[in-house]
Amino acid sequence: MELISELYGETEATLVYDVHTAPAVGITQHTAEHFRLRDGRITSITLVFDSAPWQAVMAAAGPTRDEAATGA
Repeated sequence: MELISELYGETEATLVYDVHTAPAVGITQHTAEHFRLRDGRITSITLVFDSAPWQAVMAAAGPTRDEAATGA
């Protein structure tokens, strides 16, 4: 993981970072997390990322057990 930016406020925080996968996968996942805070505790987390780099990996892995069962 490579931290790009961290922003803090009284009731919120945001982290922007890259997740580097294993070389065999070769994906760098650009990611942002937004945290809402109350009384010094996290009350919610929103995770934002682009799933496009993973679509080829998932397609190559074949259908999930649920997809195979339903024919989706």
